Amino acid sequence: MIVEAMNLLLGQLNAYIARADGGGPGAPNQAILGNIAHLDRPDVATELDNHLVLTMVKFEEERTLKNGKTFANVGNEVVYRNRPLHLNLCLLFSANYRNYATCLRRIAQVLTFFQGKQKFTPGNSPGSLPPIPILDLSLTVDLQTLTFEEVNHLWGFLGAKEMPFALYRGRLVALTDQPVLAGGGLVQEFEVLGRDATA
Repeated sequence: MIVEAMNLLLGQLNAYIARADGGGPGAPNQAILGNIAHLDRPDVATELDNHLVLTMVKFEEERTLKNGKTFANVGNEVVYRNRPLHLNLCLLFSANYRNYATCLRRIAQVLTFFQGKQKFTPGNSPGSLPPIPILDLSLTVDLQTLTFEEVNHLWGFLGAKEMPFALYRGRLVALTDQPVLAGGGLVQEFEVLGRDATA
């Protein structure tokens, strides 16, 4: 589900950049999925060169949605399952271009794109994912503003030199394996026992 959510974003972002650059549907993708922390590896550096690189730097559980019902009616039975896991994804868009003006233009396109569209689902993003059944994939994207200290920590943690970037939080990807923990039939009737009159 995480990979599908990131591919959903990339498909829409690449289509937006192609339109902004005056290219058609066959234009090469500018935004790719990759680990910007691996720029010191020659094979990875070549692959990520002159691209807008999307890296997931962290994910966290959305604990406020952990509570709720754990049962559902399926036919004539009640089944019990664990709650889905709701995640927030910290998504880093890094402009890894040799030309600095191109870096700034690409980051501006990222900012403009997410200003215009913040919620992504397979339904409102046609053509971004292969036609496979994906349930409850919904991602809402918010820009994260970092202090200079936080920027220093981020790039130090990644072990890379800072480049023009934008950090977003993607809420919420729901992950569930849907195993049935327990089940049983529905209550069809009940009997009320009266109290003993002699008591």
